[in-house]
Amino acid sequence: MFTAQIRLKMLGFGLLYGLLVALLSGCSQTPRQCSSKIMTTWPDANQQITQDITILTAAEFQGRKTATQGARLTQHYLTQRFTEMGLQPWQATFAVPFSYLHQFSTVSGANIIATIAAKTHSNRWRIITAHYDHLGQTAGKMYPGADDNASGVAAMMAIAAQWQQSPPLDDVNLMLVATDAEEPGLYGSFALVKLLQQQPLMDIELSVNLDMVGHPDRRRAIYLEGQKNIADFESIESRLMQLTQLCIKTHRNSLLSGRMKKTDWLRASDHYPFHKAGYSWVYFGVPPHTQYHTPDDTISTIDIDFIVAVAETVYQMLSIDKLTKAP
Repeated sequence: MFTAQIRLKMLGFGLLYGLLVALLSGCSQTPRQCSSKIMTTWPDANQQITQDITILTAAEFQGRKTATQGARLTQHYLTQRFTEMGLQPWQATFAVPFSYLHQFSTVSGANIIATIAAKTHSNRWRIITAHYDHLGQTAGKMYPGADDNASGVAAMMAIAAQWQQSPPLDDVNLMLVATDAEEPGLYGSFALVKLLQQQPLMDIELSVNLDMVGHPDRRRAIYLEGQKNIADFESIESRLMQLTQLCIKTHRNSLLSGRMKKTDWLRASDHYPFHKAGYSWVYFGVPPHTQYHTPDDTISTIDIDFIVAVAETVYQMLSIDKLTKAP
């Protein structure tokens, strides 16, 4: 009896020890628990991001619907901001026009494209996209689109400012694109990809799309799609999470009207045209929330610290030299 009891105790201890080792090993390799407190190191980013979102969601911008006065004011503001940061236009001007057929009419839009050249001559390019258009005004109500997608545009500009001050890689060119006409059908991104395909000397290593990065759910996580395009993703994910304590998750469902609905994240935003063209891409965003596509998507619902953490995370990801898988 005594021997049997010892064996049972030893067996129980062994199982417990094995469970603890597995848990500790899993946490050390890929920390999946979301921290309740994120850490940021860009001291001026909060104020600038707040200012950018406040301006982009102001009444005079009219919800930034494509081909409206609000869209033109947005284009002017983004051009001004890129110029102030010392960024260069990709072509003759920052505004690159395009047109598309929508509901039997030809509509004109404009992507705002800026670049930061590599210190040493290089054909290596990495691209950040964030659509600036939104739903505009309907039935006397304005749709400010603070999260969708003033948050992504503000985060992109914060990354641009940091990259301009201290580029982490000497031989990588960075392109920043505020896309238009995402809401009616990703038209700005399709137009951008068409132009990029006409540049055979550009080695586009990765496109990062930022769309709705300011309204975290209860997990306070940023969600990422396209991880299959990243080399050694689990190791990079762990490293990024340790730097900012921002939780990164990779599989999403949206809870709408009390029912769990599977969302097609591949086609959900401006990364899809890059995917169709065969470019490597990743997409950062949060799931739809109760303010999504409503007049209540205002800056008062936005978590500015969260946006800064997302911006720092993307910057750190883009700072990795060998980032994407070999073709």
